[in-house]
Amino acid sequence: MTILQEKLVRVGVLPEDYDFGTRMELAPMQLGDVPVAYADTKVLEEDFGYRPSTTLREGLRKFAE
Repeated sequence: MTILQEKLVRVGVLPEDYDFGTRMELAPMQLGDVPVAYADTKVLEEDFGYRPSTTLREGLRKFAE
């Protein structure tokens, strides 16, 4: 089970037996999509003293809720 699926099931958005794998449809790249992205927050921390601390699991949980 993917992390996103796990969180969506936990908050009741999806039923427990939902299967992302069989329902997933890959779409072609859309206008504005980037093929690869890298997150480097070093400059943000150096310039503003801010260091993001939200984990993937926590962020997806908040999104699902």
